[in-house]
Amino acid sequence: MNALFYAPQMAAYGGMERHICALAALAAKRGHRITLLTTGNSLGDDLRSEISHPLISLHELPAARHQAGKLRKLRWLLAEVSAARRQPWDLIYTNGQSALARVVWHAARNSARRIHHHHTAADPGEQASWSAGFRRVLAGAPELVACSCATRDAINRAVNRTKTIYLPYLTRCPVPAAAVVDRPPGETLNFGFMGRLIREKGVDAICRLSADPTLAPITWHLHGAGPDYPPEFFKAWPRVRYHGAYSGTEAQARALQSLDAAVLFSTHNEGMPLGLIEAMSAGLPWIATDRGGTREIGVSKSNCIVVPHPATDATLRHAVDELSGRIRNGTTSRLVQRAAYDGYFSPDVVGARWLEFLEARPPTRIIRSPEPVPSSADLSP
Repeated sequence: MNALFYAPQMAAYGGMERHICALAALAAKRGHRITLLTTGNSLGDDLRSEISHPLISLHELPAARHQAGKLRKLRWLLAEVSAARRQPWDLIYTNGQSALARVVWHAARNSARRIHHHHTAADPGEQASWSAGFRRVLAGAPELVACSCATRDAINRAVNRTKTIYLPYLTRCPVPAAAVVDRPPGETLNFGFMGRLIREKGVDAICRLSADPTLAPITWHLHGAGPDYPPEFFKAWPRVRYHGAYSGTEAQARALQSLDAAVLFSTHNEGMPLGLIEAMSAGLPWIATDRGGTREIGVSKSNCIVVPHPATDATLRHAVDELSGRIRNGTTSRLVQRAAYDGYFSPDVVGARWLEFLEARPPTRIIRSPEPVPSSADLSP
């Protein structure tokens, strides 16, 4: 196949970035030619290395993430799409909350498949942020993929669709199966969060819990970076260990293997958190707030606790105490959690599902031409 992928703005690292790069790399290994467009150039070195393949071509707007305005992105993308129309495409895959997806669809003739992938919760709070142009993307995409069943159902209700499908994220496996073993807990338990340090990910809640004297046998570890939390912020929280940004699979694996449990106290509109899936590759039990498809990851019930959203500190404290007790009395098992990961979320399992979907013959139907190119007023930031 000759496939065109579009990602609105790819950060240095992040869940969706890992999915897109892994999917492009997997498709290229199968012999498919991938052209990847993104309206930003902030992708991290490890992910750039992943898509370093002779069949993958990366086209980036020459501006860092969040540094280009809507008109500049539109002009650049129109030029790229105009050039892309000179060759035939079998498939166009777009993703993210951006009305610009409709612009990219114009690169294809009517015989090409057009697939849009939505990767956040699509809950009522998120829906309030959708532009009119993006609603037309969700309503008019010939094929629509959601990252969780919860997201699929929310989109179908929001835009009156019936045939949105669910496919899980494709992501790396940071910890090999042979490295996962059950082991007795130490005197101090190590709970941790890995990812972007933003307020919506529950970092403040972690800090408050670290000061709770009833949870004194727990040390909290933060792996990641973000403008909301400079390193000096954590000096006020002696039981919080700030490790800074990490890069690459090996660094991620070392961090995961140093933990006893993972947490995600998110208020964010999570679709299906890749951080939790990757923690499961290390066999880690986890606690998370009930956002989007998070509950769907909790396959092994003894190794997961899902707390209601919004969660009070008292609710989180109870969940942390509960999971700590399970770890200490041997109710949790890294091997059982890893088996759940291998059965549902491993790259082999998920990659096979995505390839089956992308390589399938499109449904026999007349595909409508895309709507007119949206005006800049319709485009989300």
